Amino acid sequence: MLQGHRDSPLTLNGVRQVLAVGETLATEITTARPKHFWCSPLGRAQQTAAILAGLWSLPFCTFDMVSALRERSYGVWEGMKQDEIAARRPEEHAAHLADPWNSRMEGAETKTEVYDRLFDWVRNLNDGVLHVVVTHSGCLRILRGIYSGASRQQMDEFREPQTASFLLGATERMIEPTEATLSRHGCEGLGRTVWI
Repeated sequence: MLQGHRDSPLTLNGVRQVLAVGETLATEITTARPKHFWCSPLGRAQQTAAILAGLWSLPFCTFDMVSALRERSYGVWEGMKQDEIAARRPEEHAAHLADPWNSRMEGAETKTEVYDRLFDWVRNLNDGVLHVVVTHSGCLRILRGIYSGASRQQMDEFREPQTASFLLGATERMIEPTEATLSRHGCEGLGRTVWI
């Protein structure tokens, strides 16, 4: 189901996944100097950041809320699954399949607009700082594309589990919790992201 700007709290498995990710990143976070913490203003991202802040012994206010990091707005598609979209809004669905970067569903933003707002945000970041970002899967894929120089097609092909984190810079490194860490926190797998 597409959430976009709609919000819902993390599931119990989602909370467990955040705990596993937080434990996995703890050494990276505590040893990096200097660093800046960022978060999407959507509630599910703020809940994730609050859990991470607790794990890393940081006050929650350490995370700066930035609207550029919010998930893409899918307008009238929000709350629907892919097959529902195809059945209820076939013309918009077909247009999106034909041009996923520039098609616009009713009340939504295009993927190009999401890219532009993230690119503008990234170009103003201080290069000498580790930027810890809590955002959404669509934004993460675009951020990966910005840093790696990936084409739009390559960004559309990015797939990663919900529990993956990325260290972005001159090179890209994916950081994943081990099976033992996932098991210790009672996670039901790595999790799957949705992106259209």
